[in-house]
Amino acid sequence: MNPANNSEQPKAAPAYQNHVILVGYLGRDPEVLEGRAVLSLATKKSWKNKESDEWQSRTDWHRIVAWPPLAEAVRSLAKGDHVLVEGDLLTSQYERDLQVNGGDIVTVTMRTSEVRARLVRKLEAKPKAAQPEAVAA
Repeated sequence: MNPANNSEQPKAAPAYQNHVILVGYLGRDPEVLEGRAVLSLATKKSWKNKESDEWQSRTDWHRIVAWPPLAEAVRSLAKGDHVLVEGDLLTSQYERDLQVNGGDIVTVTMRTSEVRARLVRKLEAKPKAAQPEAVAA
């Protein structure tokens, strides 16, 4: 944009957008259910604790749903594959009866989320760094 020409205005962001990008590893082989494929994807966040100077991490598990024709394409994936997933985040809730201590039944609201995949791409594994060979003295 030419600063001397103020007639061009920056474009505004969309009023609404639901777009998720996740990169992680499959926790199991894809499960095919009624034409759709369900993937279990693990993502991990790591950080260094400022107080202890030790590394800590947290793994999150995501339910990924692929509908045809993408469902057919992801059937060849397997547990441990490194993948990139793009899609939309969907949330829902439902009521469920649970038995608590003493045998009473309580109704609780369960909340779930899943990613409806638009793209699933298998990523190449990074080559492991060459290990130095031991030299006998």
